Amino acid sequence: MILVLYSQIGERLSNRVWDRLLFEMPRPVRTRISRYRRWEDRQAGLFGKLLLAEGLRWCGYPREVLRNLVWDASGRPFLGCGMDFNISHSGEYVVCALCPAGRIGIDIEEIRPIDISDFKAQMTYGQWETMMASENRLEKFFNLWTQKEAVIKADGRGMAIPLNEIIIEGENAFFADDIWGVKEVRIADGYRSHLATSRKNQEVRIDKIVLQHVIEWF
Repeated sequence: MILVLYSQIGERLSNRVWDRLLFEMPRPVRTRISRYRRWEDRQAGLFGKLLLAEGLRWCGYPREVLRNLVWDASGRPFLGCGMDFNISHSGEYVVCALCPAGRIGIDIEEIRPIDISDFKAQMTYGQWETMMASENRLEKFFNLWTQKEAVIKADGRGMAIPLNEIIIEGENAFFADDIWGVKEVRIADGYRSHLATSRKNQEVRIDKIVLQHVIEWF
């Protein structure tokens, strides 16, 4: 079963709570979080790891497993315990997906005004034509974008994958010789989120987490 946990970023944590929670994180995690310039992004980065810790706890792992985090050459994190995971944040929300079988990627995006023409090169001809014919181009764009982003995050090579070569057909995404299952994750109005998995037809459980409870547990 795939577990998806999500939470809102909310108000800025007090310095005392922030320092305590950050201290509990492995040094590489603290370093990566500190690279964000905006406090909202730093807090989202921390909350993503708290959601991961909570998801691991639900699956029977101790929170100390977080200290096994390693990153491969492309920057994709792994736990080394057989549980794959992926984290994304946008706007007011952070999501974390955990999968005990196969690879997983998740992406969430707030639907916001952008210049869609900047992304034409990342779409196939058919995707672009369909998007231009849509009554709500922004919604169609973010629907496609989160599917593509979820695929490249599951694959692990990131932006080394040409986004315009990812074909989306229903709940399948095709790239090179690989077929990924893609599934929408409904988080909140005004957002689009998708999962990509290497093993299709897995049950998905989605839960909203009150992070105050997780903070108290930490």
